[in-house]
Amino acid sequence: MASSTERPRNSGADEKQTVKARLLSSQTLLVDALYNLSPLLDCVISEGLVSRENRYEIEAERTPPNKVRKLLEIVDAQMDESGALGFMECLRKCKNHYPRLRTWLTSEDYSQPASINQGPAERQLQAQFHVLCSRMGCSVLPVSCELFSRGILTQLELEKIQAILIPTHQAQTLLSICLKKGEKACKSFYEALQNEDEQLAEELKVISLVEELNKEPEGSIVPIAVEETRGHLGAALPLSGGLQQVMTRLGLTVGDEIRFNVCEVGVAIGLPRRTVREYFLEGVGIEDSAQLEALVSLYIEKTKDADRLLSRVAELSSRWVQLSERGCLLLRLLQKAETLLRSGIHSHRHSWDHLHDQDHLRSWDHLCPDDCTDQRTVWAIFSFLVWDCMAEVLEEPEAKPSGGILGMIEQLSASGRVEAALLQEVEQCWTEGDAESLLQSVRVLAQVLRDLHPLQEGLQLSSSVEGLFSCRPSRLHRVTSFQGVSARVIRKALSSMVPSSADQDASLLARQYMEACVRIARLLDVVQSKQSTTDFSNAPIATVIQHVRYVLSNSAFNSEAFDAGVRHRLMSVLEFNPVQIGLGSLMQLHQETLSEFQTYLQLGEHHNFQFILESVRILGLAKLFSVSRVHGPVAIDNGVEEVIRFITSEPTSFLVRLHCLCYEEGRGRFKVCAPRCACMYLLKAEGLRDMQWCGGNILAEVGGKVWVREGESDGWDELQALAQRHSAQLKDEGCCFKVKTLGLECEVKFIYRSGRLWALPHRDCEVD
Repeated sequence: MASSTERPRNSGADEKQTVKARLLSSQTLLVDALYNLSPLLDCVISEGLVSRENRYEIEAERTPPNKVRKLLEIVDAQMDESGALGFMECLRKCKNHYPRLRTWLTSEDYSQPASINQGPAERQLQAQFHVLCSRMGCSVLPVSCELFSRGILTQLELEKIQAILIPTHQAQTLLSICLKKGEKACKSFYEALQNEDEQLAEELKVISLVEELNKEPEGSIVPIAVEETRGHLGAALPLSGGLQQVMTRLGLTVGDEIRFNVCEVGVAIGLPRRTVREYFLEGVGIEDSAQLEALVSLYIEKTKDADRLLSRVAELSSRWVQLSERGCLLLRLLQKAETLLRSGIHSHRHSWDHLHDQDHLRSWDHLCPDDCTDQRTVWAIFSFLVWDCMAEVLEEPEAKPSGGILGMIEQLSASGRVEAALLQEVEQCWTEGDAESLLQSVRVLAQVLRDLHPLQEGLQLSSSVEGLFSCRPSRLHRVTSFQGVSARVIRKALSSMVPSSADQDASLLARQYMEACVRIARLLDVVQSKQSTTDFSNAPIATVIQHVRYVLSNSAFNSEAFDAGVRHRLMSVLEFNPVQIGLGSLMQLHQETLSEFQTYLQLGEHHNFQFILESVRILGLAKLFSVSRVHGPVAIDNGVEEVIRFITSEPTSFLVRLHCLCYEEGRGRFKVCAPRCACMYLLKAEGLRDMQWCGGNILAEVGGKVWVREGESDGWDELQALAQRHSAQLKDEGCCFKVKTLGLECEVKFIYRSGRLWALPHRDCEVD
């Protein structure tokens, strides 16, 4: 009898291993079919299934088949059944890249293994796996002990969890054990979590799940959708379905990843930015899934119209609300700070009160001391994130900001490129310094980072004032004298590196940091006209850092000659040592900084030139939806060209005001806004005739105002004299061009040549 009762359990366990077993048993097919691993690697890395270190191991293999074998080796060694399931989902997402796998992928549904036998607690635990791993913190051990007392965990399993030092890894082990043991274990886990951490249980909607499970006998479990068990948003079957469709449209999955600016999704579907932002800052988690769930709830609450929501989302291009790679990494680091804060609250080891003298806020030297307590680590993360914001926002950030972290916040506020209200709230939260205030600062800072790091570099538009939209680049671009460096020179500098033998016993993180610093040193050397011959093969890390600091202090790297933001980020690599702070995720950002530095060094017109759109004035009732750069700048025919796209609500006419910044040898940096345009008020018909006679080009007449472009010779003086003769008021409008669209979307080519600006129609428009 004992054996007969045990057999089904073993059978179920075997069934749950079928995904991983099928992957490994199909190695021959996969090695042949996965001839280009890049799409799959991008997917599994974005899902957090493999690390960047794993990617380096895979790409180190010389042939495509060996790369696939290495990937499957990592799947076998590092992934449990949950990871293998995620890997299979990534294969499904990338199936268009691998036509030979389409039949294999559809031959049997492995998206939900053993789904008939899975209950709601199992499905919810599967869906919340990553969120729980990052949020449980020091609750893992008390929950594990309660499960041991209930007979769910064995003594050996409990000791295995207790032997792990990192709470995230403890949680991964505990949850994997519960999933393998089935519905009863998962239900007991949620009951134990509810008893131990009521706040987390409430946020994850655990209480309602446990109540539902206790109402219903286990034998009568009916499968229900994961989104419905995790959502419980008010009244809502239509909301749950709408949420799933919105997530599918955006390519978003349940979990703790951050890849989107969900606030901008809200703006795109018609909600006011301030309304969405304030809703998110009232206790909504910073991960995409939590914010999207809140956004759908807000939209349905206000409109009661799910169809309208879905039609708006269908029109949305997800790339316009996605974040850059750097933005994703910065937010992942912020999540680490949130995890440390929550683990401190749950463990009650300390109250997270700020230091009495507030040294961590006021004095830079106190940010990263040798004692790496969780509290110090959190402040180091906050300081790094604000330092990075300075590189993104300030024209010329200080090399080592004075006034500590609050001094940096003050500089960001003065820039005008970050919402002052958000920065003020961050400053207030950090000054108060208690646990809840610090967690609130995480939510606010997350929105600041999302706003600063869009994937698509575009132009931000202000609200319309009488048809006038002010424009601002989504990213700050600095025009300097730097010309760029040949790709051959860069390759030669990096290929000449000799691995350091200073400390062969150092950790992997220490070796990675040393290599990044040496690479920066070698790349900086190629920028200078006087090449360095410093040998770093036996040098300690302090020597390399000292050398990089010295080189960055040279005149070749001042703000006239080199991008001050790039320089500031290179300084952050030196200031924030991930080994001393104990943050591996910080190393990923340093590697991203190194990658961006290599890109910046490449030859290109962008170093010495930029078109800057100042405003767009709609001449009519149409709305301006977006302005974006399509192509360029490109140096050609003794000039520079760039194509810009405009999207409006209907065919219309508008005035574009712009200028360009240039850097030329012997002249330095200068601004070009010719030919100039004027706006005249109170000009009568006789004045219009005189204007045409003196060679002025009338662009538009609206509401008693006339926009006119100066003539070829003595044009501006003539316009001033004309205004004086006819008692009209004259206002300088810079350089303007009139565009008449033929549809909802058009493209205009702007040209700088011979000291002035030109505009030509590029697609679906007429230009004057």
